Amino acid sequence: MRRLLLVAAVPFAVAVAWSAAAPPRSDAQDAPPRPAGPAGPEAGCVECHERLNPLLVKQWRESAHAKAPSAVGCAACHGSAHQTENDARNAQRPTPKVCGECHEKQVKQFSGGKHALAQASVQAIPMLAGQPPAVRAMGCEACHSVGKAWPDGSVGRCDACHTRHAFSKEEARRPEACETCHMGEDHSQYEMWRSAKHGVIHHLDPTSGRAPACQTCHMQEGDHAVMTGWGFLGLRLPVPDEQWTKDTMTIVQAIGPWGRDEAGMKARVGAIAALKLARLDQPSFAEQRDKMLRVCAKCHSWSFGQQHLETADEVVRETTHLLAESVRVVEGLYADGILPKDPSQPRQLDLLLFYEAPTQIEQELYRMFLFHRQKAFQGAVHANADYMHWFGWAPMKSSAQRIRELAESMRREAAAAKAGGATPGK
Repeated sequence: MRRLLLVAAVPFAVAVAWSAAAPPRSDAQDAPPRPAGPAGPEAGCVECHERLNPLLVKQWRESAHAKAPSAVGCAACHGSAHQTENDARNAQRPTPKVCGECHEKQVKQFSGGKHALAQASVQAIPMLAGQPPAVRAMGCEACHSVGKAWPDGSVGRCDACHTRHAFSKEEARRPEACETCHMGEDHSQYEMWRSAKHGVIHHLDPTSGRAPACQTCHMQEGDHAVMTGWGFLGLRLPVPDEQWTKDTMTIVQAIGPWGRDEAGMKARVGAIAALKLARLDQPSFAEQRDKMLRVCAKCHSWSFGQQHLETADEVVRETTHLLAESVRVVEGLYADGILPKDPSQPRQLDLLLFYEAPTQIEQELYRMFLFHRQKAFQGAVHANADYMHWFGWAPMKSSAQRIRELAESMRREAAAAKAGGATPGK
C-alpha cells in the first residue's frame, strides 16, 4: 500500500494548463460549487478530470478509496506515465495485481474460482472465431471478460462487479450487480431468482435479510471464488447409477470437436475439468453441496434444504436422460450416413457449434442443450417452478419430439433416395 501511495501523480502546473485548454462544458454555469480538491499530489488529476469527467471524479470522491485515512488516489491505480493531454493512452488500467496490493485475499479467492476462467471458456468454443469481431466484442466477450488475462499475469476484472470509480462493496453485494451477465436464454439465473419466492421477498423487503440474494448463496462469507456443486452445465462424475453415467458420457462426447478415441476423450474431460465446467470427483461436489446446505440451514431445517436439493438432482437426472436420448437419435443419423459428414472433423456431432449447426435437427438439439435444459435444472435449483417446468422441461419434451419426427422424415427420404438410385441429401 505504501508503495502505491508514493507513486507520483500528474504535475499540478501541467494539469492546470490542460484544464484551461479544455472546452467548457455547457452546464458549467449551472453546476454547484465544487468541493475543494486534495492538496496532495492528486490535485492535478482532479483539477483536469473534474472539468472533463465530472461524474467520474464525483464517484471517486464518494468512494471508500477517497475517504480512506490515506486516500487511494489516481496514480495508485493508473500509474504516473500519463502526464499531459497528449499521452492519455499511457494511463494504466488497474489489473487484479494492482487491486491485490490492498485486497490480496479477495484477488486470491477470485483467481481460484470459476469467474477467473470465463474468458478461457469462451475462447475454447471454436465457432466464435468465425463470428464478426464486433459480434464477439459486444456479445460473449462483454461478459466473459470478467476472466480477462492481463500482461502482468493476473486474471479478472474487479470492476465487472465493483464498477468504476466508486468501487462500492455495497453495490457489488446487491443482486442487480449479477443481472448484467446472469440473464437471458442460456443463463437465466437472475430472472429465476427474481421471480421465485426468495427474489420476491427480497424485492419487497430488501434490507432485513429475510431472503437470500445471489451473494448470500454463491459468495458465502464474501468468498470470491463463486463455485457451485453442479457447475454451469449440470454435469458431474461420478453419478449414482449406470444409466445416469451413460447419459452423462453421451453428452460429454457431444461437447466439443475432439474425437471419440481414448486420447480424445481424455482431452475433452481434461478441458472440462480445467475450465471447472463440471465436478469430476465426489469430494469436490460434496464440498460445494455442504456449503449450500449450510446457507439453507440459516432459514430452513437441514432436512428441508437437503430434500429440495436432492429433488433438484432428480431433475438433473431426467433432463440429462432426455437430452442424451436426443443426442443418440442425431448420432444415429451420422452413423447411417444420412447426415452429411465433414471429412476434416474426427467427430460429426458438435453441440458447441451452437447456432452454426449445419442442419435443422442439430439446431433443435443445440437449443435443447443450451436453452431448455439450462432453464429446467437451474430453475429447479433456484426454486422457480415456472422456469423449471414451462421454460425448461416442457420445451425439452417438445424439442425431443421434433427431433424424433425430423429423424424419421430424414430416414424416409434417405430410403426413397436409395431406392431411386440417388445419393441421400443430394
